[in-house]
Amino acid sequence: MFPNSTILNYLFWMLMGMLQIPVFMGMRQWALDKKKTVKWWQLVLMYGCFASLCLVLAGGMTLAGEYETRAGFYFIGFLGVAHVVAGTVMARLFVYTKPR
Repeated sequence: MFPNSTILNYLFWMLMGMLQIPVFMGMRQWALDKKKTVKWWQLVLMYGCFASLCLVLAGGMTLAGEYETRAGFYFIGFLGVAHVVAGTVMARLFVYTKPR
């Protein structure tokens, strides 16, 4: 991912892993702050979308690090936009719905 680097790859993956915990715990707290009851499977779907977005970013940046920059940015642009749209739709359906 980072050409001619010895430690940046490891630091990137450690930071990516450390980011997962506050995001997952923060999603539940964010829903509680909105006074919404989000079921466990809804949280799993939203976290799955975030985790796969992280994989898309990692894959695109890996392509860019292997001197396939254009392919990496197309990868991020095509799949990343789809993940952002899916995450927004899920947040709209699960968190921002009005009670009936």
